[in-house]
Amino acid sequence: MPLAKRVKIGGGYYKGFVCPVSSTPGNYTTIIANTSGSAINGITITPDDYGALDTMKVEHFNDADGTGSCLAILAEDLHNCGANSSIQLDFPAAELVNSGECIKFTYINTASIAMNVYLIAEFMGMRKTA
Repeated sequence: MPLAKRVKIGGGYYKGFVCPVSSTPGNYTTIIANTSGSAINGITITPDDYGALDTMKVEHFNDADGTGSCLAILAEDLHNCGANSSIQLDFPAAELVNSGECIKFTYINTASIAMNVYLIAEFMGMRKTA
């Protein structure tokens, strides 16, 4: 059985996020943002368990907490393909997320399975300095 490739390529800065999902059906969200703003070239999504019929959505919002206006739907109706099975979203044009805006990841739990969903955002044009 081949091993999944777990290497990101082509970004300037990578940051990890976790979306904790409880066993209660519902929507679970995580906000991806930088205070200075930046372009996001892609996102890798890895759930640590399988939830049959669970789906995911990625949206760009005009505010920092994802409650304002949706500027773009970047992905929707992505199914959980299994535990530790990554989905890599590479945007054809880097998604410019200005200061005060965010990317909102939503996991829609219908299977009543608790899990963590790990996210890696690939930022362009910025580097974190020590």
